[in-house]
Amino acid sequence: MTLTIRRAAVVLLFLLPSLAAEGQLTKFRFTPGPKAGGGEIRWTVAEKSGRIEVEKDEYAILENEVKIFYQDIQLQADKVTLNLKTRDASAEGHVVVTQGPTRITADTAVFNLDSKTGTFFNATGIMDPSLYFSGSRIEKVDETTYRLEDGIFTSCDLDRPAWSFHVRSAEIKLDDYAHMKDLSFRTRGVPIFWAPRLIWPTKRDRTRGFLIPRLLFSNRFGQRLELGYFLPFGDSADATISADLNTKQYWGTGVTVRYVPSPDVKIGELTAYAVRDPEARTQQWKYEYQHAQDNLPGGFRGVIDIRDFSNLDFFRVYDRDPKLHTLSNIYSSAYLTKNRPGYSLNVLADRRDLILGTDRQRYEQLPSLQFRMYPQRVASSPLYFSMESSASHLRTGGVVRTGAADYERADIFPTLALQLRTPPWISIRPQISARQTYYSSSLSEAGLSTPQTTVDESLNRFYAQGQVEVVGPSVSRIFNRGAGGFSRFKHVIEPRFRYLYTTNVDEQDRVLRFDTVDSPFLPLVRDSVEYSLTQRLIGKESAPGGSSREVVSFSLRQTAALSKKFTTSAGSTLTTEQKFTPLVASLHVNPYQSITLDASATFGNLSHQIDQTSLSANLVGTGRLSDKYLGLTWFSSFLQPGQTTGDSSQVRINTGSLLARDRIRADVQLNFDAKEGTFLEQRYLIGGNGSCWGLALEYRRYLVYTPEKKSISNIGIAVTLKNVGTIGAK
Repeated sequence: MTLTIRRAAVVLLFLLPSLAAEGQLTKFRFTPGPKAGGGEIRWTVAEKSGRIEVEKDEYAILENEVKIFYQDIQLQADKVTLNLKTRDASAEGHVVVTQGPTRITADTAVFNLDSKTGTFFNATGIMDPSLYFSGSRIEKVDETTYRLEDGIFTSCDLDRPAWSFHVRSAEIKLDDYAHMKDLSFRTRGVPIFWAPRLIWPTKRDRTRGFLIPRLLFSNRFGQRLELGYFLPFGDSADATISADLNTKQYWGTGVTVRYVPSPDVKIGELTAYAVRDPEARTQQWKYEYQHAQDNLPGGFRGVIDIRDFSNLDFFRVYDRDPKLHTLSNIYSSAYLTKNRPGYSLNVLADRRDLILGTDRQRYEQLPSLQFRMYPQRVASSPLYFSMESSASHLRTGGVVRTGAADYERADIFPTLALQLRTPPWISIRPQISARQTYYSSSLSEAGLSTPQTTVDESLNRFYAQGQVEVVGPSVSRIFNRGAGGFSRFKHVIEPRFRYLYTTNVDEQDRVLRFDTVDSPFLPLVRDSVEYSLTQRLIGKESAPGGSSREVVSFSLRQTAALSKKFTTSAGSTLTTEQKFTPLVASLHVNPYQSITLDASATFGNLSHQIDQTSLSANLVGTGRLSDKYLGLTWFSSFLQPGQTTGDSSQVRINTGSLLARDRIRADVQLNFDAKEGTFLEQRYLIGGNGSCWGLALEYRRYLVYTPEKKSISNIGIAVTLKNVGTIGAK
């Protein structure tokens, strides 16, 4: 690269033929008035000191607080000489001409009321939307064309603008382009850059042209200048073509196409991007396509959502999207769905790539037909019938060929539930269900030293389940005593029991694992009971029209084996059997609408200690403090007896507030590994807004493992100018 990013940016500004704002309307807007000619000229002058001299059908001389009204034109001045035949007006002193949203003031002016053209000297004005301008000479050539000399454009106060464009001359055409020459952009009067020529769109509709360049700084990837060209295709489609220049030769190109041809199409967008990776000496790419459409034949709705990456680890580091750091799989799907009150029908094709280090394990449905019946009452009985079913062509393998298979599967899972009539303080709901699944292929028999492989042998799997869920007996008490914004409270104690019995699952160890149909949430033992005890404190808000809500809840839950005991692993070799699963405690506190706290802890029967804990608190300001927020999350796991690894502790903090008399905004996001004493991610944002500008600065530092641990820092700067757009990093 022979030019640095800064030099390339300067060259770009010199040569730039046009700029456009993606999806935005015109920067300058003029509204043409009635056609020339016709209509009555009316005028007024000061009531006592005004002077009117009229020569019939020749001229009129008007003085002192003159106001002339003609069609959509209003002209004000200290003195006006008006030719009644040609309708030329010569105005002097405090001249103001208003036409629709355009208003021009000047020391003197010559203006024709019929053609609505003229020349203004030492003039200033305003054009919709809130664009101010001035010039030593402003000439309105025709209904749609203005010419300026020694002019200034800005969206700020003209007396001392925070930013402005200074031009030697300019020609501006309505619904076309503004052609500016000898232009300099200034901040508080200080020149920032200069260009010999600049073309700016004035169209009401979206217009083609270059987007405002963006600049990004990174300690690993160097400086990146992001360029874009916007290309509309009528009112319903557009495309943005992008190119990235980089000081470390990470050259990138991309395209984004958007379309909404009809009201039935809710989303239509394709994004593709490729970048040269000089370290790997290859081309990295990514793409994403989304389409959603309603009212298809047969009452169906269609959705396409596909995406892929050539190397997810690369884009986790290269992109500024923090969501990629926690992405564990890449999912794509296309489906047709039909939903009715009693059922849903789906035709689905999808692909899921699980990220396994540098490899992937792929799972595909090509396609799957899914039918679900929602609970339906059987005649007038208390029985309710529901069903899940599917027929699928499945394929596994992809990049990683371990366990590769290509086969068919059919599944049906009906359920029959009984709704018993019970007192309001107790609910009893028994149900039975059965599942039959057919596989055209299966896994071989498990051997002591031979791993299982896919074999071309069909398999039928069947099991049945029966359960009874009991909620109650619940007891409650009302306290007619107010506190903390509540007029009264209700304390509820609610026990819950669920007995579950499952028959033997035939040949489950030979089932090809694809999703929850193959690995359902089966109980660890055939015969078990799950029980919990929950206490709730419900408050009635004392404000007029206040509602009731849960203020505090606390629950304990556990599962007990009634037949075979649970098998639990301890350390690397020791296993033991337990009658009970770990005890889980959960706490939820919501004393005010703006404050919530959730905590949980798991106590292990084997370890006889707390195995895991988590805490989450959120505070959102209200009223005068509505600009402030604080979020805190802490989760940890503790060493098990006989183990030397496996413990962890992480803290996440999100907070933000307005500062300096509400003129500056600061936000902080932190992710801290308390065990290692290391920040996994830090993000600091600070910015401010004025009447016509905005400034934002972002610093982000985070750790990545590719495969060694590295620390990456990014700095982003964005300047937003009213009616112009944003200049800076994304």
